[in-house]
Amino acid sequence: MEKYFVTILQLLFQKLQGKPADSFKLRFARFYHVVSSRLEQGYGADYFIKQTELLQSGIFQQVYPPFVLQETEKLARPVDRKVAVVSFTKTICDSQNFAERFQKGWAHSCRMLLSLLLNPPAVVAGAGDEIIAEADVDDIGFGLTSTALNTCKAVVRDDFAEITDVKIWVGQYISMANQRHNGAIVRFISERLNEEERQAVAAYF
Repeated sequence: MEKYFVTILQLLFQKLQGKPADSFKLRFARFYHVVSSRLEQGYGADYFIKQTELLQSGIFQQVYPPFVLQETEKLARPVDRKVAVVSFTKTICDSQNFAERFQKGWAHSCRMLLSLLLNPPAVVAGAGDEIIAEADVDDIGFGLTSTALNTCKAVVRDDFAEITDVKIWVGQYISMANQRHNGAIVRFISERLNEEERQAVAAYF
């Protein structure tokens, strides 16, 4: 993917420079969070920033506030909001660019994380307690008998299924990151957030 990433970004940014549809802006925000959340796979916020710098210096600062921060608030699906929580958490804890260059962006990312955690996303897999035989819409017999409609839906993919409670996970991740970085995260919280926000973050770890 490395050799194609700059080209992908170029095409995306060209479309964002026009009058993109709201659905496209939401898809861009989801794409950013998918990349940003996969720090352990070699991606993350700094990877995304590095690739944008190869395309055009300073372009990340132009697209992050309107097309990531603002659009994230509009994400409706719990699975998308969960990825955004993971993305923002890893950004404020492990991004060198946000720690050093984008201090205001760090604070805004932390505020957006707190906003998402006010109504923490809970991703439910499957069809609940009711056991329903899966029905293939391409099967010749589909619809000839009573078929539960929810068997026709695409299966929700939760890439972070191991995170069952996002609030607990966020607190644990921040605490461990603060230890890894010799207290830097707590220092950023005290320097870059107001008192109310500091207390809100502290409630998680």
